[in-house]
Amino acid sequence: MIDYNTIERIQSAAQIVDVVSDFLTLRKRGVNYVGLCPFHDDKTPSFYVSPAKNICKCFACGEGGAPLHFVMKLEQLSYVDALKYLAKKYGIEVKETEMTDEEKQAHGDRESMFILNSYAQKVFAANLFENPEGKTVGLSYFRERGFRDDTIKKFQLGYCLEERDAFTQQALLAGYKLAYLEKTGLTIVGENNYKTDRFRGRVMFPVHTLSGKIVAFGGRILKNEKTAKYINSPESEIYHKSNELYGIYFARQAIVKQDRCFLVEGYTDVISMHQAGIENVVASSGTALTQGQIRMIHRLTNNITVLYDGDSAGIKAAIRGIDLLLEAGLNIKIVLLPEGEDPDSFARKQNATDFNEYIKENETDFVRFKANLLIREAGNDPIKKAKMITEIVDTIALIPEEIVRLVYVKECSLISGVDEGTLVRAIAKKRQEILLQKKKTAYPEAAKPETGNFPDESQMPPPLTEQEDYPGFSIGKTSSLNDYESTILRYIIRYGEIDMANIREEEEIENIPKGETPKEPPLYVIEYIVEELKQDDLKFSNPLYQQIMEEAFARYENPDFHAENYFRNHVDPNISKLAVDFSTDKYIVSKIHSRYKQIPKEEKKLFDLVPYVVINYKNALLQKRMDEINASIKEAESKGDFEQVVEKMKELSVYTQKKKIIAPFLRERIITKM
Repeated sequence: MIDYNTIERIQSAAQIVDVVSDFLTLRKRGVNYVGLCPFHDDKTPSFYVSPAKNICKCFACGEGGAPLHFVMKLEQLSYVDALKYLAKKYGIEVKETEMTDEEKQAHGDRESMFILNSYAQKVFAANLFENPEGKTVGLSYFRERGFRDDTIKKFQLGYCLEERDAFTQQALLAGYKLAYLEKTGLTIVGENNYKTDRFRGRVMFPVHTLSGKIVAFGGRILKNEKTAKYINSPESEIYHKSNELYGIYFARQAIVKQDRCFLVEGYTDVISMHQAGIENVVASSGTALTQGQIRMIHRLTNNITVLYDGDSAGIKAAIRGIDLLLEAGLNIKIVLLPEGEDPDSFARKQNATDFNEYIKENETDFVRFKANLLIREAGNDPIKKAKMITEIVDTIALIPEEIVRLVYVKECSLISGVDEGTLVRAIAKKRQEILLQKKKTAYPEAAKPETGNFPDESQMPPPLTEQEDYPGFSIGKTSSLNDYESTILRYIIRYGEIDMANIREEEEIENIPKGETPKEPPLYVIEYIVEELKQDDLKFSNPLYQQIMEEAFARYENPDFHAENYFRNHVDPNISKLAVDFSTDKYIVSKIHSRYKQIPKEEKKLFDLVPYVVINYKNALLQKRMDEINASIKEAESKGDFEQVVEKMKELSVYTQKKKIIAPFLRERIITKM
């Protein structure tokens, strides 16, 4: 385990802009930064990063957190592994205490699989440079491909020995469990516990995540056997092929710096281009592009250039997958390499300057490229030409920006000879179909053929209510206990250390007679709330809220305790996310409203707001209990159990007296609607 002081150093060193920038392209907007959210399919930037608060938050899907929890969520790391990741980034030495047997057991399947993959890579790399078979077969192959030793080591390439279960036996002897060897796909277990190395006799290409963890392997056979040339690790708890791009770990910084990503097909294409000095390149590993892969690219850049073999017979089939890139709002260019060349062979003959010059001279906009390709195929055949126009329309309709669509309409009209108006109408119809399909997908049960397949109102998100004068304050006459509890927690996390007795609006301070001091004994928000709830031994109904309160109770007297920092960096990601939600404003006041009305600062009203919420929470609890007692009285009356009725009436009387006691402190809402 990592000691507390080291955790504090890591959390203090980690800067949210610095951490998020490793994964996303951020642009400054006012005092904050904004980028595309990595946690959902985000086409317009909704992911905000606040340097002042050292947190990030998506205002579309709600994900976010402190640097630690951003890394945990994005890279699917445990709390400890995320700390190690940040420690490595900031050069902080991590000293761990010995883990108990129970802690080792709890480390989890995911961590064990990552550890095993790392071990496997080291074994395969050692085979390549130290084992006679590895040198003769594997290393010779890589050198014949023109890869230098430094390139081989950079990409952590290796070789799996030909012997049926050589790696499996070596891993078992090293103490790794067969269950994890099977889960990662490194070992195939057959009948009668017959074990075989999945990648035996193959050169190995490790697949890395954005942060550099090995999630899978690709293996290429070197002999002319009746088997697939390339095989990959199977899907597992840590590997989902549709969410990974080969080379992304080595390319991410270059992609951000150059604001462009080259997309190729295979492992060797990526490696050869890197060796030639072109590092902003990734591979789809021979599969059609997926939404997950596109999101990964889009997080780093809006510009992508796809490289195709000059004599590739599958260009037409391949470009269908690129429609997804257009739909995501990416700017796509196509480059056809000279006939007989692929990115691997072409890069080996070029340096970075010559390669980029060729790209500059030969890249073509994707829509224009597709239109020209289809028109050549259609020739003078009217049926083929009509089909071609339909395909072009389908492609342009995917582009989210209207202005960009209109530009392409003009160009495609010139290329195809079809009237612009005809194309515009066809595209509008297609976009209607696309939007309708999205609605049906989002609300499948609500589709109604007789009403145009639009969702039923009950399936739609609830309309926004009137905005409060104070962002985040949501208590009203119909508030539930959960509303009160969440508001109380919000005050603790956001304003816990504020002395609410000595914060006033400027006009209140100005009204104090000269010579008198406005200073009063300090009354801290967290201290007031904790003492008020302790006094009546109140427990929150929401278990997560109650856990936060218990931890606040236990720590609030510690002068080093800062509620917002503590809970935002909490080991439980649910608590961390909740703390971030409470730390950020739900609404931003529009310029129009701010012209006509001076919006009061919530912080200046804490002396009124905090007691108001606490006393109304107590009142709501009393009312809830009284409602329960009244229901019990009615039930007892229906059964003729008059003793129970008398008993419950006495209990009701006690709660009625309690309500009378707090009644004078209840008041009408001090917060008015706009």
